[in-house]
Amino acid sequence: MTPLRTRIDDNVSEKVKKIQPSHLSRQAFINELILLGILMKYKEENNMAQYIYKDKELDKKGLEAKEQKEKINKKEKQEKIIPEDLIHLEDLIQDFWKVKKGSKSIQAWKLQITEYRKFIDKYGEQVLKDQLDAGVLAGTWKGLKLSNYEEQQQRINRFNKEPEQTATHPNQKVVQFDDMGNLI
Repeated sequence: MTPLRTRIDDNVSEKVKKIQPSHLSRQAFINELILLGILMKYKEENNMAQYIYKDKELDKKGLEAKEQKEKINKKEKQEKIIPEDLIHLEDLIQDFWKVKKGSKSIQAWKLQITEYRKFIDKYGEQVLKDQLDAGVLAGTWKGLKLSNYEEQQQRINRFNKEPEQTATHPNQKVVQFDDMGNLI
């Protein structure tokens, strides 16, 4: 492979001279800096000077903290698994979970799964689907609760019922006759 000759700005060259270690040639050091820059870009780190001059102890602590954070994130993802009985509703549940407001903790996840099962047990799967769709469309719900659904249904049904005539007029009497036509 033929080497690529690139012109380096004089200011950059002076900066390289200041930080160049004595055990590396200028060409080797510049190649190393370019490789580090590529790695930095790949790792999405912004400041190359911090990468070159960083303390090794801080580096180890940073790696340990990053690994710890990854373990926590993996644990959360593992615990937010949709149960087998609700797996066919996975897309709806995930869509609702993305747009819902309020807590998105593991405890909230477990409570929501319990509420989904209550909906299915009491009203059937279609009602749960409708509620999940409505929650996604609204985008402001904090969660689905069976008690909220039932309360809303009572409000709706209150206006749809025909008035019951249980109260009778005070002058209204029930008159009964026997087989002979005599008043009882």
